[in-house]
Amino acid sequence: MGAHVALLAELGVSSIGNDASAVQVIRLLEDRVGGVEITILSREPVGAATTFGRSTLDARARWSYHGPWQDSGVAKGVRLMLDLGYLVRLAGRFDAIVVPGTGALEAGQGGLPRGTLLSLLVAGVAARVRAVPYVWLAIGGSRYTRAITRWAVRAAASTATVRSYRDRETREAVGATGTDISDDVLMEDVVTARADVPLGASEDDREVVVVSVIDVPSARGGARATGEEHNRYEQEMARFLARLLDRGEQVRMVVSDAADVAVAQRVVREVTGAGSPGVVEIRVPHDFEELLHDLAGVRAVVGSRFHILVAAALNRVPFVTVEHADKVRVLSDDVGVGAYRVHAHGFRCDELLEAYDSLVGKRDALTRDLDTWAHGARDRALRGVDEVLARLERTGAIS
Repeated sequence: MGAHVALLAELGVSSIGNDASAVQVIRLLEDRVGGVEITILSREPVGAATTFGRSTLDARARWSYHGPWQDSGVAKGVRLMLDLGYLVRLAGRFDAIVVPGTGALEAGQGGLPRGTLLSLLVAGVAARVRAVPYVWLAIGGSRYTRAITRWAVRAAASTATVRSYRDRETREAVGATGTDISDDVLMEDVVTARADVPLGASEDDREVVVVSVIDVPSARGGARATGEEHNRYEQEMARFLARLLDRGEQVRMVVSDAADVAVAQRVVREVTGAGSPGVVEIRVPHDFEELLHDLAGVRAVVGSRFHILVAAALNRVPFVTVEHADKVRVLSDDVGVGAYRVHAHGFRCDELLEAYDSLVGKRDALTRDLDTWAHGARDRALRGVDEVLARLERTGAIS
């Protein structure tokens, strides 16, 4: 009988990056673990079941209270305890619980532990109670500026049987919490383990510039950006699009997260009214496969979302980063386009246009560098997966 493995992540929430990570981990597990049976654990089980077409369970206990105190600290504490008891019972069904890629360790700039980070901790405690191996597979994180967040990360890390990270900064950030990371595995984002890119492109696509906007987070560590932050970001992106259109550039807007659709619509509406020199098509790909096709062979990509930039790099398309998080800064440096980067909370249209023009001027050389990176990234990702599975096999959970 094969191993029964649970994949625990924020899946089925219209995040192409999260779903792509899980799809790739499923492929790798089925290829490398004989007779493996996989169940998805998600806080959005209906969406995850639709997306993956697999057995899916709710990662949270049922919660029927919706009164005036539902957002209070007490209610949230009760909710965590209910989730823990539920997951303790659930964990016993599996031979291992795997967190498949994603930015599960991200806390946001200056942010408090919440959401996926707390879920990571609660699931880890449940796995420890049931003596079920708990695996972090190529997960990403961020710097932690608050003591309580560092404590939560350290506590979550202590529950993991095997830990691996998609970049060195995540590994170092976990180490900075006081966790011993000397035996942890460093690899690439698991999506880079794909072997079927770059994709072919039409002649028309080679003159297209892809721009991808983001529902910009707060620069001050809050849960949401202020209205002023939103307005400034959208205005500068609209000016950038307008400048491209004025020069006769073909522009395509590609959105990889449901949270960004409204932002894309507002920015495009701002620059494509009466008298506009061009039109901008908005594409919302349904999955990573479609995202790859939307970026295949284009002239350049300007964007922020991590897996938009990963998809560009896998297609050997140079990109300008509008940086909003550590992960995109690290990625742009790793693939060789770190010189073409502006900060999402402080850039001006002219600065972004200058970065774009400079990038396009060196496109051929950058494409060659991306090809070298992509081959190396795939090798590093596969080696990391094999090392993680070898360690998991030594626990007896898989064979």
